[in-house]
Amino acid sequence: MKDKKDKKIMGIIIVVLVIFGVHTAYSQYNNGNIKRFKDHVVFYPQHQDDEVLWGGTAIVDAIKECGTDNVYVTLVSDGSGVNVFKNNPKFKGIDRKEKERLRNNEFKACLNKLGVKKDNVIILADEAKKPGTHYDLMEKTILNFEKKLGSVTHIAHHYKYDDHIMHRKNGQVLKKLSDEHKVDDARYFMKPNYVSNIPNDKRDIYKVNNMKDYNTVKSALEEYKNVDNKNEKYGIGYTSAHSYFDYLLNDPSLTSILSIY
Repeated sequence: MKDKKDKKIMGIIIVVLVIFGVHTAYSQYNNGNIKRFKDHVVFYPQHQDDEVLWGGTAIVDAIKECGTDNVYVTLVSDGSGVNVFKNNPKFKGIDRKEKERLRNNEFKACLNKLGVKKDNVIILADEAKKPGTHYDLMEKTILNFEKKLGSVTHIAHHYKYDDHIMHRKNGQVLKKLSDEHKVDDARYFMKPNYVSNIPNDKRDIYKVNNMKDYNTVKSALEEYKNVDNKNEKYGIGYTSAHSYFDYLLNDPSLTSILSIY
């Protein structure tokens, strides 16, 4: 009995040490100086799962800093083109709208776990009433937020340092408006393998620093991994990008990196 108790205590100690004391591969990037958000923050993931893979911990921090009423997530693409739908016979014959709906089941569940208000989730395919990617509507949405809210941090994908062409186009929408001085504060999601391209003083590093935040981001990630037939969630996000999910889940700090450059 004593051995079991000792093992349990040791297990708890190990978990605490991992969460709070282990330096990960990201540590070399941490400049320890995070630029504050404006009064409102809007994230623009291109696809379902981008928001948590590249910005999960940043979203949690934005909510802490600005309040849940002032953090928004705007989904730019319907996400229906993911290869999972082509490769898995389970999805044979379903139309594009159904593919989008299944992906959004995971997306909405993830954002709920992160603490984003339902009313602050904007899906551009629904706004446009047609499927596809909506870069023009993304631009209008950015400008509308600027006009309506005034003090806004906008976060999109990086316009140059990303291996996905749709991500780069997404970032180019925001970069263009930033270069034209139509937005005051533009920042960009960074994938870990591109971080070295960004100067140290232009990187904002977000790491979980307590168990509550760790569990929040981890549970959000798992909404893309867990299969829940009752709620029509089939692990589509994880299946389509499992290497990215595994990399992040193996990081005890669940790090998000934003470029301000």
